[in-house]
Amino acid sequence: MKRWLRRPWGVLPLGFVVVFAACGDDETTTTPPADDPPEITLNAPTGAVAYALGSTVQISWTATDDGVVTVDISYTADGVSETVIAEEQVADGTFDWTVPNANTYGAKVKVVATDDANQTDEDESASFFAVVDASPRGYVTAETCEDCHQQNYDDLFMKSGHPYKLNKVEGGPPTFPMGTSPGVPNPPTGFTWNDITYMIGGYGYKARFMNSDGYILTTGVEGTETQYNLPRPDLGTGLPAEWVDYEGAASVPKPYTCGSCHTTGWQTFADNGGVNQDGLEGIIGTWEETGIRCEECHGPGVNTIAAGGGHVVSQSAAEINRDPTAELCGGCHFRDTNHNVLASGGYIKHHEQYDELINGGKNTFNCTQCHDPHVGIRYDQGGIVMQCEDCHTSVTLNHIPGPECEDCHMGRASKSARAVHLYEGDIRTHLFTIDTDSLKTKDDMFFLDPTSGDTHTNPYITLDFACYTCHNDGGTPPNGGTFSAKTRGELAQRAIGIHN
Repeated sequence: MKRWLRRPWGVLPLGFVVVFAACGDDETTTTPPADDPPEITLNAPTGAVAYALGSTVQISWTATDDGVVTVDISYTADGVSETVIAEEQVADGTFDWTVPNANTYGAKVKVVATDDANQTDEDESASFFAVVDASPRGYVTAETCEDCHQQNYDDLFMKSGHPYKLNKVEGGPPTFPMGTSPGVPNPPTGFTWNDITYMIGGYGYKARFMNSDGYILTTGVEGTETQYNLPRPDLGTGLPAEWVDYEGAASVPKPYTCGSCHTTGWQTFADNGGVNQDGLEGIIGTWEETGIRCEECHGPGVNTIAAGGGHVVSQSAAEINRDPTAELCGGCHFRDTNHNVLASGGYIKHHEQYDELINGGKNTFNCTQCHDPHVGIRYDQGGIVMQCEDCHTSVTLNHIPGPECEDCHMGRASKSARAVHLYEGDIRTHLFTIDTDSLKTKDDMFFLDPTSGDTHTNPYITLDFACYTCHNDGGTPPNGGTFSAKTRGELAQRAIGIHN
């Protein structure tokens, strides 16, 4: 006879059921407890970080069921595809995973435990991670941004002028997108492309050059013309390409210190501990990328401090700089720290749009109200997203043939590369007010600041810059456009009632 299972009532093992035998049966039977499914916890990687292409990442996990037979490991990318990493691993363990050698976004690792009853449990990374090469400062380059923002990159941004503020030269002239800059055919006289390390600009207005030591070529040192002005068929009756002097009075090599507005992620010697880009002594600092590219405005794509690891890792718009204010653009589009508008040689200096807005009474404007920051305005790319009449709905023009608003109120009073004539530079001003006083000439726009010794600009343009782009002054020879000659008195009189 089998021994009865003797336990105090109420302390039977959980899951056991006592079956009492029928009368005359001397046996007692028990039902074994149900087999619980396994439980597994992924310990690493938890996400919110970027791994370098082809690097090794340790995956670790813990399973709590003694009956776990195998653990399978996989990863997903962008929440769509699932790729097996390893199969039939031990219950508690680690696996050294060589991550993909290609950019991978929105990735998570998943572990699946299977026990001896073929029951499963799984766990995955708590947050996304990315596989992408990032610099020590978290920069990933514009080409990485292209992976997700291809239209903005290819069709818009890379056809604008920003990426070409500085161009690496590798044995030949830098190239530009089809239909934009015609390019620069040759370096200055006496130099070959093998002598040039970088070309400054070359997209819309002019190009300058850096020698094999990273110094900017100047006419004073080299004894030859060192600035190439691109052709401007859109100005005057058409301006051909030309070579001109640049800093003819220079007597020593000119170092390159312009990276804060010509490169992405610029660091001065004070920032980087005295490192020269590419080891070239003429470049006083370093950069992450040449030209103004995505991360100069939007910030580094990877951020190990941020909760989500940065925009490239989390894919969250909250983890990227999206500053629409004029101050962002104004970080480069200014010249004077006090935001006075500087002038030289009878024209406003270039890249002072932010200073002009401040002084011209439009300091409440944000640049993106009128401009798409990803689209250029040179070569008819359509970067203007709002027209003057969108705000000035009740203003009409009493002038035939009718010029556009910007022809008068944004006259080309600024000069980057060259002037068309006495009253026209090659860049439109953002001083919108016109002083119609017939006694004021363009010279009255400018005045010398005795404290700084700089020439400043008053917050308006004169009739010279507003009208003589089209008309001419009737002088000998006449200066201005090809339309009828007008005196300033006639221009002032015509300005009365110009807007009905």
